[in-house]
Amino acid sequence: MSAAGCFRHAAAVVTAVTAVALGMPPVASGCGLEPAIKGGFTVSHPGSLDIAVAVADARRAGLLPQADPAAASNEVQLRTLLADLRRLQSRLNAGQVAISEGPATPFSLVLVGPGLWSHFDLTSAGVQAHYHVDGPLQDEVVVLTHPVVLEALLQGSLTTEEATQHGLMAFEGSGADSIRKVFETGMVTGA
Repeated sequence: MSAAGCFRHAAAVVTAVTAVALGMPPVASGCGLEPAIKGGFTVSHPGSLDIAVAVADARRAGLLPQADPAAASNEVQLRTLLADLRRLQSRLNAGQVAISEGPATPFSLVLVGPGLWSHFDLTSAGVQAHYHVDGPLQDEVVVLTHPVVLEALLQGSLTTEEATQHGLMAFEGSGADSIRKVFETGMVTGA
């Protein structure tokens, strides 16, 4: 990591530690797109800051598009994210069918930045999803990524393997390898 990247990472960690020290709890029941928060960054899971720093680095390196300074309203952003999550659900369904290993473990996905959580259950009848939920499922796999990374994955400009290698996506918990495999296959099969 460059000196500037190291400084930004350290600054992000100091900010998070300061927030905890001052008694500012992480948002538990709403995402950063909720009106009360008005687009604020939420530290919704350990590892969120690492993803956010990796996204900033990837934008500087040209791997991901720059942030749009004229961002849409929170309502429009939320509708766009939900549409992308539905597309992801379809891709994961295609990935699960393609690898034919039967149902995988349920998992939670957080879109770092807004802190938008979703739950996915990969059943024999297909992928069931619940969007805009409160936090991760207990003792299940957690997938961390950012909305711009999800969009790049869905467009095919970034693979799951590349996203993982660049720290733009993380799979945590027991059974994470099977979920990663469904993602990898689904992004290719469902394209």
